[in-house]
Amino acid sequence: MNSNIMNYIFSFLGEMWNLCTEMAPYLLLGMFVSGLISVFIDSSIIYRHIGPKNLSSILKSTLFGIPLPLCSCGVIPVAATLRESGASKGSTVSFLVSTPQTGVDSIFLTYGMLGPIFALFRPLAALFSGVFSGMVINKIDDDNHNHVSNENPEKKENQSFNQRIINGMRYGFISLPSDILVPFFQGLVVAAAIALIIPPDFIASHFASNIYIQFLMMLIISIPIYVCATASIPIAVALMAKGVSPGAAFVFLMAGPATNASSIAVIKNILGKKTLFLYLSLIAFSAILFGLLLDIFLSIFPSTIPKLVHQHDHGGIFGISMTILFLLVMVNAYLQKFLSSENNSVEKNIDFDDSIEKIEMFVYGMTCGHCKESVENVVNSFDGIENSSVDLASGKVVISGGNIDEVAIRKKIIARGFTVK
Repeated sequence: MNSNIMNYIFSFLGEMWNLCTEMAPYLLLGMFVSGLISVFIDSSIIYRHIGPKNLSSILKSTLFGIPLPLCSCGVIPVAATLRESGASKGSTVSFLVSTPQTGVDSIFLTYGMLGPIFALFRPLAALFSGVFSGMVINKIDDDNHNHVSNENPEKKENQSFNQRIINGMRYGFISLPSDILVPFFQGLVVAAAIALIIPPDFIASHFASNIYIQFLMMLIISIPIYVCATASIPIAVALMAKGVSPGAAFVFLMAGPATNASSIAVIKNILGKKTLFLYLSLIAFSAILFGLLLDIFLSIFPSTIPKLVHQHDHGGIFGISMTILFLLVMVNAYLQKFLSSENNSVEKNIDFDDSIEKIEMFVYGMTCGHCKESVENVVNSFDGIENSSVDLASGKVVISGGNIDEVAIRKKIIARGFTVK
């Protein structure tokens, strides 16, 4: 009995190691490129180009969103800021739909684990679904939001080239890994469990006769759960290894990162029930459409069907070295996140002067560094703020200064898609 348990544990860890070995080089490359994007693309450009209610704004918001490494939760405060700054509903929805489906890191990893066809289909599907969703929203849904914020989005300070590189690498190899750490390893665990528990070709033998059932299963599974674009890849690989069609797996790759239960609730508050219904319907339609197109394409060109991770041999010094380096990056990101949380909750509070006005509030819905940064930007945009502290783990926000407009701060944080108590 004990020996069987140990065998399962070692097999499970072996599956996780194999997946990490396959993913590590592409994730590290994706982190590097994401870091460069974070410091060399000025976010103020985005705000200036997606306000009008037209096709050009929708296309720009979609193209801006595709390379950004934001998950379905991290994209919410950014989208809420765009909306608050005057973006149309169509542009906001196109950004919400396209951004979490892909990212530079996930595109590299998709190429490594699923091949060039999947890597090409993902950004194309994100582009189509973003533009199509935005056009439908602008056509069907009334948009009475005429407010254009007078607040200019905070631009990056003038920095030397070397300093930008350093900041980019800090983002790519510390901030970004800390944001995807938990969902990534959750996806890794799910993928390893699928590989061990589900018998080979189980899904193919039971559901192969009706591809639409497979598609429906993937939609039901993917829409409510939280899985980022990167974490969805090993799960899709494991599902395909068990007999799920490539098209059905692609449905999961599209719908899973684009939605989750938390983001659905927030989108309802930001854009309304009607827009939320259209948002979910358009994601489901686009996912099924591209899943069918992928299956048709692969049936015409069967030589392009991806070889799965279990068929690859990525051992050797290079694979092991990249895996160890990747795991060290993730461990360091966790430690940095833990130490940062400790500093926020202890050290920063020491700087508050008890002789000046201080308010405390709790902000719920922050899930990553982007969320925290959004709240910090809101707080620090008000006059009279001398010190502020935002703790991501607990949601506690402490603000000190003079003549603090607490009501206005709360309203602006809520407008970004968070809950304040």
